[in-house]
Amino acid sequence: MGIVLMLHSLLRFVILVVAIVGLLKALVGLARGSAADKFDQMLAAAFVGSYDLQALLGMLVIFLGGLTEPIHPVVMFVGIVAAHGLQMMTKRAEGQQAKIYRLLLFIVPLAIILFGLAVIGKLPT
Repeated sequence: MGIVLMLHSLLRFVILVVAIVGLLKALVGLARGSAADKFDQMLAAAFVGSYDLQALLGMLVIFLGGLTEPIHPVVMFVGIVAAHGLQMMTKRAEGQQAKIYRLLLFIVPLAIILFGLAVIGKLPT
């Protein structure tokens, strides 16, 4: 279980960095009024994809007996559902609405992730 927990712990930093970069890029796009480009789509896919991988690693940690705070996986599941829902809404929306959803795609799950990390005392310092 040690290596799985280590990978799970390290991947959170990747997710946080991608989320922050995506959030900043979405803010710049909203301020400039620019449409999503390939990089925006890559950031969204990288964020949601790495979050999915994190969930799989988290499930492995649970199945291997490493669950310490039962609320943590529940909170993270809510974050994953929010990320997938907002990604789908972003793809379907157009114009200003798409820009706002793109911003929310990073803000909402990031807030949930930070709450989930706080629950287990693992906020990055």
